[in-house]
Amino acid sequence: MPTSMVEVRLTLPGRGLLCMACLWATGAGAAAVEVASVHSTDPPAYGYQVGDTVERSLRLQLPPGGRLDAASLPTPLRQGAIELRRVEHEGADVAAEQTVTLYYQIMRSPEVPSVFELPTLRLRVTVPAGNSRREALLHVESHPLLVSPIAPAQPPERAGLGLLQPDLPPAVPSAAPIRWQMRAGLATTVLGALGLAWRFVLRPWLRRRQSPFARAARDVRRLLTQPGAQGLDEALRRVHLAIAEDAGHVVHRADLAAWLLRRPGLRALQSDLQAFYLDSERHFFAPPEDAETMAWPDPVAPPLSRQVAELARALARCEARA
Repeated sequence: MPTSMVEVRLTLPGRGLLCMACLWATGAGAAAVEVASVHSTDPPAYGYQVGDTVERSLRLQLPPGGRLDAASLPTPLRQGAIELRRVEHEGADVAAEQTVTLYYQIMRSPEVPSVFELPTLRLRVTVPAGNSRREALLHVESHPLLVSPIAPAQPPERAGLGLLQPDLPPAVPSAAPIRWQMRAGLATTVLGALGLAWRFVLRPWLRRRQSPFARAARDVRRLLTQPGAQGLDEALRRVHLAIAEDAGHVVHRADLAAWLLRRPGLRALQSDLQAFYLDSERHFFAPPEDAETMAWPDPVAPPLSRQVAELARALARCEARA
């Protein structure tokens, strides 16, 4: 049977449409891949020292419906000679093209040039298989890195550059700051102790020594050592003067109660003070025949000079306690 041939002639517009259809079919076939794949862009394999960082880029291509299992991506881990510092994932888990960038840092310096390796990676993806899905592993091989030491393996054999050097003697710190601190602390302690002694011991003692009744007691003791009646007269006047100085005005026998209301610390001596005023009036103003009759509460009354001395001391003691 003879074979017939059919010749199809296309006009110029028809030829253009046919070319565009062929190009579209070719592009669609290139954009959609049938199996998952990964391509690794690795750093140079040499020229590294401790502390350097390297970057490894993974480009994933998944078929339609494929999904990357994010749990299979490496996680930063800070151990070993090369540590994974950071992981960056660009694109969704179901995207046809995804990029995973890994950032490593060299953390160990070898004694001699040595080869460290970026670890092997296994990325897990799932792809549709009919009515179900199947799992596939994308394998990325390890990559070597040549790391050099930061110091020569064999130092030159010169003076002071041997393999093992003795420890340097420790620097002796200056003791001058410590001595100055000790002196300052001692001076502060002494000044503080002196201040406390002045506040709580010396100043109260001086105030008691300079109080009206304390000075009167000392003066009475000195005056009573003088012979004759003049010493007793001056002692009596000195006690009256101390009472007037304490009250701020002259105190008569009738004013004792009002003065003692303002000085509750002296009320225990009220009867002694009244007897003192009565005996003082009789001593200075009574007739001579009654001068020796006193009203002191003690039935066995001591001499007036002793009574005055005891009253002056009692007033000074009460004033110190007040």
